[in-house]
Amino acid sequence: MRSLLIGSILIAAIAVAMPQMFAYYVQEPRANSASAVDSGDAAVVDGESQSGSAASGQVSIEAERDGHFYVDAEINARPVRLMVDTGATVVALRQSDAVSAGIRLVPADFTNPVQTANGTTMAAETQIDSIMVEHIEVQQVRALVLPDDQLSISLLGGSFLNGLERYEVAEGTLIFEN
Repeated sequence: MRSLLIGSILIAAIAVAMPQMFAYYVQEPRANSASAVDSGDAAVVDGESQSGSAASGQVSIEAERDGHFYVDAEINARPVRLMVDTGATVVALRQSDAVSAGIRLVPADFTNPVQTANGTTMAAETQIDSIMVEHIEVQQVRALVLPDDQLSISLLGGSFLNGLERYEVAEGTLIFEN
């Protein structure tokens, strides 16, 4: 599990460091189409439910000039800007965004070694009560919190995306559906 966690953070860091890679996939819609691995009720990791869907509907997000998709979400009912990263296994939050969302951590919580583009660092695992993007909400979302100097922007990863009924990238548009 630990190597999977480290690998997913490494993938997230590469995606942040190499915007042209994401732009390439936006230009190849079939190669970048993705579906959630379950029906949207819950993603299961190590036998535990990791996320569940609440509010329903569809949200369309246009790619920005750099080819990435950014969302102004609400984490625990507090605003946080994130970059969508379909290659990240979990949501990865900058520590300042976690604090803004009411997630309180102490130094002893940072026990998970992760490899980022900026080197090896320690991350804290947490559970987010709710992430809402426009009118789509996913509850009980697993996340990692990293020091601000190790992550340039918080990432909306698989622990949120797998709580959706469907997500897809086509022709420069990302679609979330519940």
